[in-house]
Amino acid sequence: MLEWYRHSQRYSIGMGLAGFVLIGILIGFRQGLDYSWLSIPWMWLFLAVAGLGMYGIFRLVDPAVGADWLKVGRTWVLLYELTDIKVRHRGMSMHLDLKDSGGRKVQVKVDELQEDRDMWDLVYNGLLHSVVTNGATTNWAAHSLLEVPDQPE
Repeated sequence: MLEWYRHSQRYSIGMGLAGFVLIGILIGFRQGLDYSWLSIPWMWLFLAVAGLGMYGIFRLVDPAVGADWLKVGRTWVLLYELTDIKVRHRGMSMHLDLKDSGGRKVQVKVDELQEDRDMWDLVYNGLLHSVVTNGATTNWAAHSLLEVPDQPE
């Protein structure tokens, strides 16, 4: 493994606390701005579990890159054998959907790859090679947002 990325402990704790507070505020609005429900002990437990869930979600992100592969969770692709490269918007973020010659698929947030410059360089070189040399299929967003070149004629 050459590069890997995981959100920092501080960031994950912050997101867990933000989830705790946000869910509490939403429940308060649902109750008509009556926060008397906070006197019920099991509601605090519910908020704590929700906050821990948010913390866990942000700690689970762990893309890793080798010289010619990208692994996200338990799935991986060979970067220099990509056959399909798509950039899609999901929610507020851009996701990279990759498929290689072995039929393996990976979906990853572009931001998580670009957080580490060395990681992004390895992935981007694989994208370029797959398009220029192997003729991988791409979509408009891959060309316009990631500046991946068109296939040579």
